[in-house]
Amino acid sequence: MSEFRQNPITKQWVLIAPKRAMRPDQYKTYSVMAGVPELDSRCVFCPGQEESNKELLRVPDGKEWKVRVIENKFHALDSMKVYRHKDFYVSMAGHGSHEVVVTRKHNEPVAMQSASDIELSLGTFIDRYKMLAEDEEIAYVQIFHNHGRDAGASLIHPHYQIMATPIIPPHLHSEISGCYHYYQLNRTCIYCDIIKEELSVKDRVVMETEDFVVISAYASRKPFETWILPKKHGAKFEQMNTGEKKALAYVLKTVLGQLYTKLSDPPLNFYFHTMPFVHSKHTMQEEGSYHWHLTVFPRITIWAGFEYATGIPVNPVPPEESAKFLKG
Repeated sequence: MSEFRQNPITKQWVLIAPKRAMRPDQYKTYSVMAGVPELDSRCVFCPGQEESNKELLRVPDGKEWKVRVIENKFHALDSMKVYRHKDFYVSMAGHGSHEVVVTRKHNEPVAMQSASDIELSLGTFIDRYKMLAEDEEIAYVQIFHNHGRDAGASLIHPHYQIMATPIIPPHLHSEISGCYHYYQLNRTCIYCDIIKEELSVKDRVVMETEDFVVISAYASRKPFETWILPKKHGAKFEQMNTGEKKALAYVLKTVLGQLYTKLSDPPLNFYFHTMPFVHSKHTMQEEGSYHWHLTVFPRITIWAGFEYATGIPVNPVPPEESAKFLKG
């Protein structure tokens, strides 16, 4: 039976349409990393090509690095004189930064990396995030990963991207506003309440550890959309302690490993959402209401006319089936 479901935070509707669905295991598309070598001399991210990029950080320092941070050669944002213009149309300078975080092996997706290597990447994100926060013109830093050409990756070598923007992205703004309004009405965090609800119902819980809960989102926009939520309330992912970073690395590896194994290494994105910087005046700064989290978003269906015309995603796999498939 088809069902419209509303995201309780952003109020966005999705249409769950199971009659359009195949069995979950039939959503395998293609293996992103099939036949890819461990080292490719033509790849600008591979060891031996370090001089091809402007390097910002290397961890550990030296020839046997595991993570490098470099400037994106084809950056969407750049450091420039800041201006804002408002007449009939509104514009502002594309001020910011666009960095790439590269891991070492050419053919080792995040799902196949060790938990300790993923933890090293998480620590690198936090270091760069804190550095970028020093720019008073930056409102938000978005950290994300594209895996496979259908997820927007122009290079196969595993890497993350960090983009610092002078505005709060609209999707995040609506999310923060939704959390704030819920907090004003209920004096509780909506994500904390979602965790309580999901652990009570259990139909959409994929995984639970001492520190994190993994769920198939109630109003999933695509098959297997997965949320990783810290149990402890916190607005800022950059305030994770050492134990929480280690725990998140294990959980992220496990979730991506399930998708890698059961859907044969599908294209996907994952991204962090965290509280914007305190010096931003563009959104409500209520840390009690917001709860940082990570979203994993496999790219195995495409939008068509209805989705573009209405803005309502059609998801043929109910999240309850997604959860059952992923944790089975």
